[in-house]
Amino acid sequence: MPERPTAIKRLDALFSAAMIAHEAIFEMRRELIANDRGNAEQAGLLEESAQIVTGKLPGLTARVRQLSGRWAEQSLLHPEGAEQTLSEVEAALESIEPEVQSLLSRQREIAARLRSMLEP
Repeated sequence: MPERPTAIKRLDALFSAAMIAHEAIFEMRRELIANDRGNAEQAGLLEESAQIVTGKLPGLTARVRQLSGRWAEQSLLHPEGAEQTLSEVEAALESIEPEVQSLLSRQREIAARLRSMLEP
């Protein structure tokens, strides 16, 4: 199988970044609860992060992920078609990346807020 193109690696990296951020947010919330410092605001922040990872990001990237899957198949079975599909992947990713970055930025804000709550 050919090496995955940069655009597909970038898509994977964006998903990974969102998941890692959510895991960190979850752990901070868990620590606050364990220290008897949990509150409703934190629950809301955790929920917002979960929505980003499980709802908004998958919805936003659905077309790019579909094209990525098509590219993987074509790269083996129809290399000429794979080139066109890769162009579509790149264009689709470029069009949604600002919104994806905005979601990741929001997760960073959530993490920073929770981190500030952990400080005594």
